[in-house]
Amino acid sequence: EHFLLSARHIEAGNYWTIMTTAFSHYEFNHLLFNMIALWVFGREVEQVIGSRGLLRLYIMGALIASLGHLGFNFLSYTDVPALGASGAVMAIAVQYGALFPKRVLMINFFIPIPAAIAVAGYVLMDFLGLFSEGDGIAHAAHLGGAVYGLWHHAKRVRPYLQRG
Repeated sequence: EHFLLSARHIEAGNYWTIMTTAFSHYEFNHLLFNMIALWVFGREVEQVIGSRGLLRLYIMGALIASLGHLGFNFLSYTDVPALGASGAVMAIAVQYGALFPKRVLMINFFIPIPAAIAVAGYVLMDFLGLFSEGDGIAHAAHLGGAVYGLWHHAKRVRPYLQRG
């Protein structure tokens, strides 16, 4: 009622779930994976945009992810609930891929892939996941976060970096 994002909760007036969903998880492994990804991507992104910038990126990424999830549910005539930080973390991951495109990430701890390709691969998997049924992943939320992360980079970070 207080953390799960769904159209039913929004219609009931639980608007805060648009944000609280990004601070709660159903299973420990989901929380663990999100926090590892936040640590991997967030450390270096924070060095470029600062602590407050990272917090704003996370919060806005979470908000846009939630709106993306609700919008997709509306368009697909479903009300699949969502929970987790994945959309906000995706915003930070996309920012990382844009800032450090050639930085090598170790996928599954042993496959070296440039960050831009790895992040683009995750975005592509989420896009394709929109057309799968019942896999328990809020793909539209991830994509909402990714779109915000890319927008944030293009409008806020890249011009700053170009100025030197």
